Amino acid sequence: MTEPSTEEIVRRLSKRSGYRLATYREVGLPFWDVPIRCRLLRKKAVSVLDEFILKCIQADLRNSTDVAKFLGMPEQVVNAIMGKLVNSGSLAAVAKSAAEIHYAITEHGRKILADLSEITPEERTLRLAFDGLTRTYIVVDKAMRWRPRDLRQFDILEIPAFPVDPPSVGPNDTDDIGSALRGVTETAEHELLTVMSLGGKREKFFVRAISLIFQSVDRPEEVYVSFAIDGRISEEHDLAFAKAEGQRKVGIIGQITDGESPDSLLSEELLKQRTDESEVAAIRRTTERYRAQLSSLEEKVAISADQQREELVDHAAEAAKRLDEAETALERIPVRVLEVHEHAPMLTRALLSSSKRLLIISPWIRAAIVDGAFIDNIRKLLIAGVDVVIGYGIGDDNGMRDRDRQAESQLERLAAEFSTFTFARLGDTHAKVLISDDSYAVVTSFNWLSFRGDPNRPFRDERGTMITIKAEIDRLHSDYMNRIKKLSEQGEAS
Repeated sequence: MTEPSTEEIVRRLSKRSGYRLATYREVGLPFWDVPIRCRLLRKKAVSVLDEFILKCIQADLRNSTDVAKFLGMPEQVVNAIMGKLVNSGSLAAVAKSAAEIHYAITEHGRKILADLSEITPEERTLRLAFDGLTRTYIVVDKAMRWRPRDLRQFDILEIPAFPVDPPSVGPNDTDDIGSALRGVTETAEHELLTVMSLGGKREKFFVRAISLIFQSVDRPEEVYVSFAIDGRISEEHDLAFAKAEGQRKVGIIGQITDGESPDSLLSEELLKQRTDESEVAAIRRTTERYRAQLSSLEEKVAISADQQREELVDHAAEAAKRLDEAETALERIPVRVLEVHEHAPMLTRALLSSSKRLLIISPWIRAAIVDGAFIDNIRKLLIAGVDVVIGYGIGDDNGMRDRDRQAESQLERLAAEFSTFTFARLGDTHAKVLISDDSYAVVTSFNWLSFRGDPNRPFRDERGTMITIKAEIDRLHSDYMNRIKKLSEQGEAS
């Protein structure tokens, strides 16, 4: 079974009562690998009470009454423990009379006491992870740990720790560290007596997560940030980030509320035709329901017996049909809001299925999107006779790195090779537009060619408007083609 994509996880987690998902981002949550100098005691084979009672019998306190008085315990409790020790072979019971029983320690019991006498505390340096947001010690699997340079390599945003300093370690941390150590295999047979001090250098690492930025429907200035780790919402990190005023410190609130609306590219008449979001949401819920049903049925088909498989296959086919009908109904809406998690699949679809024309307008180009697969898909479209247009550029792109420039150069070489590929630097485009054939146009705040690979991009509301009206699609396409033509003529004139 394949792992879900980021967009699939975001789609599943995109619903929050009273809020709408404005944008999402892959991030690294801050941790430290901390070496901790501890004093440990190996766990004893018997409980403390078992040990004390064995020692009492060894010291010639022969009956339960004498042992109970010596230990200051109820006699019925002592009798119960002595009965257990007899059953385990550590004590032997001898009847002195009908009313009195004496106990003697057995060879097995003597061996237990001898072993206990050899148990002494030991010092050891153990390693735990310290969470930079929740400020707690936990166990983090090595496979989930990303170094700072790993995040930089994949252009993933680092969430800072609050406060930024690594943890100090001392005896006051014994309780917290003791709780975390219960999940460490190498100390399963030991008890933590005390934490002594830091045992070496603390090293920072990150755990990859997805940040989901929600905006209140009624109060746009109200923003909620949630984190998903391994496909599940971590309420502990949500709460810790909110308590530390992480939204303000990272600058999320100002960026969201100050975002530029892409609606300026569309006429008021067209915007009035935009279907009410509640109607669109109802259709989305239907698609989600059928998608979940289909996924569940497909899993059952894979593990079912032959006699059940045929019936399950029929049910799966029916669910697939219903899903297709619901998705088709969504696509046929003339003008509707396109949620942020719908954009990346829409771009992939355009790259794979456009048959006549493809237009992409995006301010920035990043190699994380314009990679080998992207170039191959554009080449396949061009070989198939599709007219491809990519317009980009907004001022000086100081965030562009060598690999981004290489991606730009690859597109330039492709444009030199195919006359049907127009690759134009617009220089001042804030617009983000996608057009595929006569099927749809999307006008949005979503950066088509840099939504990955740009950790410094603002946290804007990245929902868009999808249009399936052919006349409006043609108008948008014509507007950009005319603009590119004018820029070309100006270049030739100069």
